[in-house]
Amino acid sequence: MEIHWDDLGDIGEKVREEVEAKLRRLVAQHDDVLAIRIAGHASRHHRKGGREVHVTARAKGKEITASRAGVELGPALHDAVDAFARELRRLRERRGARPAQRAGGPQLLGLVDRVNRAEGYGFALTDDGTSVYFHRNALGGGLSIEQLEVGQRIALNVEPGTDGPQATVILPAAPDAPSP
Repeated sequence: MEIHWDDLGDIGEKVREEVEAKLRRLVAQHDDVLAIRIAGHASRHHRKGGREVHVTARAKGKEITASRAGVELGPALHDAVDAFARELRRLRERRGARPAQRAGGPQLLGLVDRVNRAEGYGFALTDDGTSVYFHRNALGGGLSIEQLEVGQRIALNVEPGTDGPQATVILPAAPDAPSP
């Protein structure tokens, strides 16, 4: 995740480091935030003070923005970051965001069994014979619903779904993965 600073030159290095550490902790367990921009400018709100801070993030299909104004830039920055954290939590609660995939990668191996390209879903068979539903959103590692072939070797993570097991992540199987 990248953090960009715009027009906040009068913020000290220590405050920047604290803010960046807080933002990195906020996004550490998720893979939904792609970049964050923190920008400051003169406020048009004469009652709220002379400076305004905007924190904007690109989060997979959505932009999150939080702004706060104040007489002093430091408190306005901290208030904007706190408001951003609340907005991000709300977005994750609405989406039911899951933590980012752990470093070990998918836990199961299987084969593509059926693909409905027009509807964007399919089924895989794990090596133990379990039929698992998947949606195009679970595909990663360069896989696309249009390119999947029946019998293709895949690696996947599975969780209980409303109508049976469903894949949360599907990646190409490693070249050295054992055959079924």
